[in-house]
Amino acid sequence: MIADLPTQEKERLAELRNYALLDTLPEDEYDDLATIAAEICGTPISLISLVDEDRQWFKANHGLDGVKQTSRGNAFCAHNILDPENMLIVPDAHQDERFADNDFVTGNPNIVFYAGVPLVTDAGFALGSLCVIDTVPRELTSAQLKALKALGRQTIKLFELRRARKLSEERLVDMELFRKRLLDFNHVIAHDLKAPLRNINQLVNIALDEYRTLLPADGVEVLNMLSAVAADANRLVQGVLHYSSSVHQIGSERNEFPVADLLTSFGSLFKELTPYQINYVGPVKRVFAPETALRQILQNLIGNAIKFCDKDRAIITVSCVRTEKAYVFTVRDNGPGIPEPLRKSIFSLFYSTAAKNGHSEESHGVGLSIVSELVKAMGGELSVESEMVEGSLFRFTVPVA
Repeated sequence: MIADLPTQEKERLAELRNYALLDTLPEDEYDDLATIAAEICGTPISLISLVDEDRQWFKANHGLDGVKQTSRGNAFCAHNILDPENMLIVPDAHQDERFADNDFVTGNPNIVFYAGVPLVTDAGFALGSLCVIDTVPRELTSAQLKALKALGRQTIKLFELRRARKLSEERLVDMELFRKRLLDFNHVIAHDLKAPLRNINQLVNIALDEYRTLLPADGVEVLNMLSAVAADANRLVQGVLHYSSSVHQIGSERNEFPVADLLTSFGSLFKELTPYQINYVGPVKRVFAPETALRQILQNLIGNAIKFCDKDRAIITVSCVRTEKAYVFTVRDNGPGIPEPLRKSIFSLFYSTAAKNGHSEESHGVGLSIVSELVKAMGGELSVESEMVEGSLFRFTVPVA
């Protein structure tokens, strides 16, 4: 007897395809469950089957060597999925009118006993069965039935994990496509906005050079304000580009390198700023971490410490200790410190205290935002401690691989 179609068969088949299990390669996790089911129930055959539109396909096969699928018309599991809430148990197929003339009963593999657990998704659709099969009549004990149900639950959990992984991979692809589009958009913005802003600034300078003496004082002031606004807009455009490229180019590759050499490689990078001294006090000498990300983080923290220092000489002390789970870096400076109400705001995009310290022309307000995003991307944590006049201490962690 051919099984009836389940109610909502169209939706059930759509759910089956959403799991992307059909025609996949064998996997040890599923094979192990089928083997355990056969051992517990003492049967020569155990299967994890999925009931497709016109076939049943085996994700795991213990005991039917070389058989990957059969027709749906002969499938015991096609009957099993009709009642998702209950197991189908056939003690003797020869005595069951549904299966007595079934090709798999009258011929190879000579099925006599069948017990199957419907594999039901959270949405209530039975995709197939975890079943055990024997060639002689038999019954299962209550303990065996309980164990078979437990294995069925583990099977559906593997299905869910596989679908979650598939969705995650699809989202990663979407995110990568979005990232590329964002970078392209940023470059278009840079090209289309920087040139007009530069032209505005040049025209203002020409007007000031040629007509300064002819303009009233408030007219000159307006032109100076226009020049400042154009320069500020240009810094924002540069900031967007710098933020995007820094955060999205972090990568996940790690390599081993000396921390002191990384700091030394900064060389004269900040030579045009306040005289400075960078001290590395260890105790960790070498780290295994994403070097590009760590370089960006330290470069931004040290650069800010030098740029906004209110002393004759900026002194920056860097340390790194290793715990069981992470490298813990600290960057301490001797700058003016950060008022307590501002310590959370400083990590926001485009937020800057530069104007308050007379450095507005040097800052686009993205440095600490980049630091925050890079630390998060590596799975670390970032914090700041500060005392007015005495300076600030930034602490961040890099998880051990």
